[in-house]
Amino acid sequence: MRLSSGLKHHIWRAAMRATPFPIFAKARDSAYWQKHWKEKLHANEFEGYAASTPLKKWFAKQVIDLQPKSVLELGCNAGANLRELNALDASVHLYGIELNDRAIRYGTENVVGKNAQLIQGSMADAKLLMQERDLSEVDVVFSSAAAMHCDDNIFAAAKEAALSLATTAIVHLEFNAWSPADLHNWRSWRDSFVSDRWIRDYAAEYRGDPRVERIETVGIPLDINFMDNIGRVMVSDVTGLVIVHLKPGSRQA
Repeated sequence: MRLSSGLKHHIWRAAMRATPFPIFAKARDSAYWQKHWKEKLHANEFEGYAASTPLKKWFAKQVIDLQPKSVLELGCNAGANLRELNALDASVHLYGIELNDRAIRYGTENVVGKNAQLIQGSMADAKLLMQERDLSEVDVVFSSAAAMHCDDNIFAAAKEAALSLATTAIVHLEFNAWSPADLHNWRSWRDSFVSDRWIRDYAAEYRGDPRVERIETVGIPLDINFMDNIGRVMVSDVTGLVIVHLKPGSRQA
């Protein structure tokens, strides 16, 4: 009997909970995880991604405080973050890029309606996807627990796209490394067991870029963050908010 990918996932999670450490196995490459996020999400998962949470509301306020007139989310899933932005300021033009076309359909029908434009594609192609819609710039480009699922090559392309599109700021609410130990340990774990998380130092990714005016790092209130298990080790998908403030008038052509 061939097990479905969803059933295999649940069996694997149950096995991990029974062990003190992650079950070590051959790491999946980026292509595997991109295919997973593009094709293997089930319709019954979208309701969870679309849920309104205190963390989404808190994050939306951080973005709205930048006073954008337009925003682009990289890896928007069903658009729940965009919905929270719209609730705070309905005048902001909202765009989202998402690999999974079923998530886009669900989001358009049940989450954002006509308040946001959801675009199917990879965040690595964000600049081209926006240009195809005659959009050359937005005030803020952001991601939330999405860049963590991309390898370094995809993220590098997404970062360059963000730098070419954003006029005010680039914002990441992601699996952020706060110390060299974080970076070393989680990079090593990613290479040695079945994980879809790529940790990185998001502030360092932008530090020294001529477009950057300053970089702000913000701790997430613990009482609104979410944690899950890898084995008996508890982890949070998002561990830091990084706001990259850009110099006025310095957008790349």
